[in-house]
Amino acid sequence: MNENYQKVQHLSKMMKNVCTMIMVAIPIAHLLIWTNFEKAQSWGFYHRTSYDANYLLTSNLMAGFFVTGLLAFIAFIAIFELRKFFIHNCEGDTFTIESATALSRFSKSFVLYTIFSIPVETLLSIAMSFNNPVGERTLTLSFQTYNFTLIFLSFVLFTISWVIKESVNIASENAQII
Repeated sequence: MNENYQKVQHLSKMMKNVCTMIMVAIPIAHLLIWTNFEKAQSWGFYHRTSYDANYLLTSNLMAGFFVTGLLAFIAFIAIFELRKFFIHNCEGDTFTIESATALSRFSKSFVLYTIFSIPVETLLSIAMSFNNPVGERTLTLSFQTYNFTLIFLSFVLFTISWVIKESVNIASENAQII
């Protein structure tokens, strides 16, 4: 059992480092995407966002930057909380209130991300086409299978984190009584 616990701590340390790299990458990627949107789209970012290159102005890109910035901020907060969870696990604080709280905050942020991703896509379609001539502006509404899957998984993770948090709270109360 001690060997497995050491593996958990080692894996948690690796995941903490991965989270750190992602936290650095999120704002950098967000800036790079919106400084060269056409290149980013060719790499698969915002590939469902339609726009007319003839009417794509800096104002469209700035609006897109701020609209998607909300999602980038929520993703950053989620990864920050997940990193705190892994830090606690690295230090051997696996079933503590702080660890459970960090996991709970991560899952709440993940739920927010999945829910906000749908209207952000709609707002992005508006932002990328508001300089188009009347009649050529777009409003895109979509709800696809992966949206449903992400929302479902985020709520599953939220429920699991809630159970873990309540279990840790109960164990803490029981430890004080005994």
